[in-house]
Amino acid sequence: MLHVKVASVEDIRRLDSEAEELFGLSGEVLMEHAGAAVARLVDEVFGARGLGVVVVAGTGHNGGDGLVAARVLHSLGARVEVFMVGEEGRFAELARRNLDRAVRAGIPVTWVGEGNLGELEEGLARCDVVIDALFGVGLSRPVEGLYSRVIELVNESGAVVVSVDIPSGVHGDTGQVMGAAVRADFTVAFGLPKLGNLLYPGAELCGELYVSHISYPQQLINDPRILAETNDPVPLPPRRPDTHKGDYGKALFVAGAVGYLGAPSLASMSFLKAGGGYSRLATVRSIVPHLGSRGSEVVYVPLEETSAGSIAYSNLPRLLELAEASDIVAVGPGLSTNEETMRLVADLLPRVEWPVIVDGDGLTAVARHPEALKARRGYTVLTPHLGEMSRLTGLPVEEIRRDRVSVVRRSARELNAIVVLKGAHTLIGTPDGRVYVNLSGNPGMATAGSGDVLVGVIAAMYGLGLDLEHAVRMGVFVHGFAGDLAAETLGEDGVTASAIMEFLPKAMRKLRRSFPEVLERYSLRTI
Repeated sequence: MLHVKVASVEDIRRLDSEAEELFGLSGEVLMEHAGAAVARLVDEVFGARGLGVVVVAGTGHNGGDGLVAARVLHSLGARVEVFMVGEEGRFAELARRNLDRAVRAGIPVTWVGEGNLGELEEGLARCDVVIDALFGVGLSRPVEGLYSRVIELVNESGAVVVSVDIPSGVHGDTGQVMGAAVRADFTVAFGLPKLGNLLYPGAELCGELYVSHISYPQQLINDPRILAETNDPVPLPPRRPDTHKGDYGKALFVAGAVGYLGAPSLASMSFLKAGGGYSRLATVRSIVPHLGSRGSEVVYVPLEETSAGSIAYSNLPRLLELAEASDIVAVGPGLSTNEETMRLVADLLPRVEWPVIVDGDGLTAVARHPEALKARRGYTVLTPHLGEMSRLTGLPVEEIRRDRVSVVRRSARELNAIVVLKGAHTLIGTPDGRVYVNLSGNPGMATAGSGDVLVGVIAAMYGLGLDLEHAVRMGVFVHGFAGDLAAETLGEDGVTASAIMEFLPKAMRKLRRSFPEVLERYSLRTI
C-alpha cells in the first residue's frame, strides 16, 4: 500500500523548514529542484527544443520556482519569455536571485502592469506552453485586480498550462477558488501533494497531477505528524477452499419502508455482490414480497409497520435479537423519517454492541437524537452526504464544502465514529484525527441509490475479514472502482446505482487478480 501523505499548508511549511534545519537542504536547493521538476515535465511531455514557453511569475517563492523552470527550459533549447507580475519592492530574495540568473542567460523579461497587459496577451498568443507561477499554496486572500485579469488571460490563451505546485488562485488547504483561479492542464506539486491539489474544485483545476519530492528525505515524505493520506487499496483477504457463507460475514440491514423499495434492496444485495456471505434484511412486512422478487438470495425478516408504512417501534426486541446474531448492522437506507421509526433507531443504536453503519434516514435519527451515538459502546460508521453532514453538525452546507477536511476531522472526533463524507473524492475521517482522500469514482456516481450500494460494500469488506477501519476505506475504494468500471462501459451518464452494484464482482475480481495494476491506476504520478 502506498500511503501517500497529503500535506496541509502548515505541514509543508514545517517540512521545508526541517529540510534545511535537519538535513541541510536550503530553500535555494529546494527551489532549484522544484523548478527543474517543472521543466522536466514540460520536456518529457512536449519536448523542450524549439518549444514556445511563457512563464507568468509572481514575486514570491512560487515565482522563483517558475524562474528556475524558465532557465532550465532555456538551456534545453526552448524559446522562453518571462512576464513578472507584482511589486518589485516585495520581491522574495530567492526569487530575485533566479530572476537575475534568467536575465543573465538572455531570457526576455517583461514586468506586467495595468498599462501593458496587451504585451502579456501577445506573448501568450505566440507560445505553446504557459507556466503558471503566480501564487503558491500559501494564498490566503481573494485574487483581485491585476492578478485576476492576468489569470483570465492565461485561461483564455488556448495554450497548454502547467501550474507550479498548485493552480494560482486555489486555496492550498481546501481546494476552493479564491476569487479567480488558473485552469491548468498539468500541475507539479512539490514535496507532497497538498490537500488543495486533491479536493474539488482544486483537483479539477490541477489537470493531470504530478508530484516531485524535490529531494525530501524519506523521513519527511512519511512524516507521521501528517494526518491526511490518499485512500490506497489494500490486498483483500483470500477466499479459502474450505469455508461456508458464515465465514464471509453475517450482515443485518435495518432498512426500507412503504414507497422506499430501492434503498434496502441495493444495500442488502450489494453486500453479496461484493463478496459478503449472509445478508439479512429486516424491513416492513408489506414490501417483502416485492423485494423478494428482486433479490432471492437475501434473507428477509418481515417487521410490523406504523400507519405510515415504516418500521414500528414494537420491533425493537426482535431487531436486538437479530443484531446479536450478526457481525455488522447497517441502519438507515430508505427508513423514512417517521418519528416513531426515528425513536426506534435512537433506542436501537446504543444497545447494539457490534459495529453499526448508519446511513440515510438513520443519520436523520442521529441528528434528532445525538445521545444515541454517545451511548454506543461498539464501533460506529457514519456515511453522510453534504446535506446529512449539515444536519449532523448544524453547519451550513457551504461552510462544510469550504473546508471539508476540518469538518470531517472534528466530527469524527466529537462523534467517536468513522465518518465517510461522500462526494467527489470522498473523505474518510477517524476519531484519532486521520483523514483519507479517496481517488476512485466519477461524476456519474452522483445518482440516487449510490450511497445505499456503498453501505453494502463496506459491510462486505468487514465480512471478508478486514478490520473496521480498513473495511470502511476499502468499501469506499471498491465502490468508486466499480463506478469507474461502469462508466467505462456505459458512459458516465449511464451510471446508475444498479449498474455500480452489477460491476462490483468485476471490481473484486480485478483487485484479486491484478492488484498491482489497480494500485497503479489510482496512484499519484511522480516526476
